Amino acid sequence: MSDEAKCEVCDKQASHRCSSCHNARYCCREHQKAHWKQHKPNCRPFKICKDDVLGRHAKATKAINPGEVILQEHPLIWGPALNTIPVCLGCCKPVDENNSKPCSKCGWPMCSSLCEQAPCHIPECRYTVLKRSKISIKNFGITHPSYGCVTVLRILYQKQFLPEIWKKLDLLQSHCEERKGTQNYHKDRMQIAQFILKFFKLGSIFTEEDILKVCGILTVNSHEVPLTNPPHIAIYEKTSMFEHNCSSNCSKTFTSKGNVVLVAGSRVNKGDNLSICYTDPLWGTANRRHHLNESKYFWCTCKRCSDPTELGTYFSALRCQDSNCKGFLLPKTFLDNHTNENERDWHCTRCPSSISWYSVQDLLDRIGTDLSEMPKGDPAECKSFLKTYEELLHPNHYYLTDVKLALLQMLGNDDDEMKELDEDDLQLKLKLCQNLVGLVKNLAPGERRILGFLLYKLHGAVAETGRRKNSPDVIYGSLMESKKILEEAVDLLKHQPIELPEGKLHKEALANLKELGLVIETIHKTIGELSSPL
Repeated sequence: MSDEAKCEVCDKQASHRCSSCHNARYCCREHQKAHWKQHKPNCRPFKICKDDVLGRHAKATKAINPGEVILQEHPLIWGPALNTIPVCLGCCKPVDENNSKPCSKCGWPMCSSLCEQAPCHIPECRYTVLKRSKISIKNFGITHPSYGCVTVLRILYQKQFLPEIWKKLDLLQSHCEERKGTQNYHKDRMQIAQFILKFFKLGSIFTEEDILKVCGILTVNSHEVPLTNPPHIAIYEKTSMFEHNCSSNCSKTFTSKGNVVLVAGSRVNKGDNLSICYTDPLWGTANRRHHLNESKYFWCTCKRCSDPTELGTYFSALRCQDSNCKGFLLPKTFLDNHTNENERDWHCTRCPSSISWYSVQDLLDRIGTDLSEMPKGDPAECKSFLKTYEELLHPNHYYLTDVKLALLQMLGNDDDEMKELDEDDLQLKLKLCQNLVGLVKNLAPGERRILGFLLYKLHGAVAETGRRKNSPDVIYGSLMESKKILEEAVDLLKHQPIELPEGKLHKEALANLKELGLVIETIHKTIGELSSPL
């Protein structure tokens, strides 16, 4: 009999499974109940598997519905980003000469005596005290190189004193061999490893290789946690097992206490691999793959990257330069496996036309420069950019999508501003919302945060369009549609913490939903009274 078929309590043949994770087995309901306290911390709808291609990865043990929480876990380690302005090492909030005081033991600036006593501050405090001279931070508000060592020191502390935590960290990928020879590896060696060995005098405890391995673990596995400004970073054990996919089936957010929360973004079937996106899903394929290689040391070959059309969205495509053709230009592949330069040319999807890779890069560089130099917060500039470059790019192109998202936030951010929009801008907002919602649902269905934001904006445009009609029936229909859209937005944003803009948006959406319900109820009564016989 296999281990999987044995009861967790008595080792007898098991006929029952845990209904939540489908991993644990029991011979009877009584043993399942008795084992719940032990099983609860590990009760998750996935298991960790391993193969030669993916290494360790997460696989669903049951069907998971969109919006279902798959995992919530504490960080193994957290601390300031490697490049950051001075922050309190107890809470990672920014500090300056007016809102901080040096730690009485080590000199690192802290925002309060409570943070000075925080357990997370022990590693860098201990190592600073042992070198017998306090650290002095005098330049605030700009990136300070000394902070690059802090989170590395916190991991090294686990290696020296807390072997159980270090064992978990040590299992994570560091990609040291792949990193060797890169600019980042040289920078880590000079600015972090050598600084730690010389400044903290830790050469008798750690080697340069030890420190560079920790730098690799941190680079490859850390997550940016945007609960503080600037964001801090953290490493999570189980979350590190979730593979990357540019069109992932899971989304990531955080609790107010810094725990990571992974939520199913789309339907997940039993046996599916669970994935999150390690990069920005609204970047083009070339940019995403380059970023992943630079930061995570692999070239992505997911389904989206392998498809030049990016799941039929043409997110990176150019318009054919033949004015009589309605096709779009794309390379045969975005994967870097070309045997000669001609294979890098971009070809039209409808006619024999083609364009060289160099011409494509020149065009995209010029458009990118125009985008970066475009004045911020100016709707007219956004409209002009869209009008100019829609003649050269596919309507879904990532440059146009970037500007559409920016423009969307300028067109009526609240009810009062919505009422001030002229009819053209209102219809433009409605069209932008509908276009972007459809694009994101197809391109990145796991991105619940982005979809929630877009649907919130869409509900407002739909409601305002209805309010401008004279017919109570039309108004009622528009508001009912708006309510349905808003309910979906609320569901998508429900796991966002209040510290983030999306968390605040969720709170606002709940209030709007309640108010919208009252308005609909009033109109419904009015329609009923108008249709009643005298």
